[in-house]
Amino acid sequence: MRLQGKIILASSVSAERKLMNSILRRAGYQVAAEYDSISQTLRRIRSLYGDLLIVDSGLDGGRGYKLAEIVDQDKLSAVLMLMDTDVTYFNQEFAYIIKPIRSESLIPAVKTALWNWRRETELRRRILELENKLETRIVLDKAKGVLIDGQGWTEEQAHRYIQKEAMNHGITARQMAALILENLGKR
Repeated sequence: MRLQGKIILASSVSAERKLMNSILRRAGYQVAAEYDSISQTLRRIRSLYGDLLIVDSGLDGGRGYKLAEIVDQDKLSAVLMLMDTDVTYFNQEFAYIIKPIRSESLIPAVKTALWNWRRETELRRRILELENKLETRIVLDKAKGVLIDGQGWTEEQAHRYIQKEAMNHGITARQMAALILENLGKR
């Protein structure tokens, strides 16, 4: 059974990548790619649309954290850091596991990172949807205000007019409200 989520592995240690790949595939995950440098990984994660990047903090001489920051800031995927035993310099912005890599620590960390990523993605989508609805409401209310003031209509009449004209012109009510503001709001 394949579990959802494309995983990209980034480690300069070939044996680590092979071990993680084996553990993840046995657990039913899809490993989309493996890389041993930041530049290769960044290029591919932008084109593969992975769900999770597992990156060794020691990648490219200890710059794996920089790759994780870029991926996180650009919202390209979830990030799971592979850390050596010393995590004092790591400010824990990302989920992490401490080496050596074992199935008992890797699989729960992957499940948690993927779950959090899906939840965050859904919340971002919902926020955008709510912001769009709020902006639509604001534009509609302004256009209704212009019609109420300019035509002497009730709010209900103004709302019906916007809806009717939007349907007649094959555009959204928000677009019609913006046109009304553009044309009548200047007076």
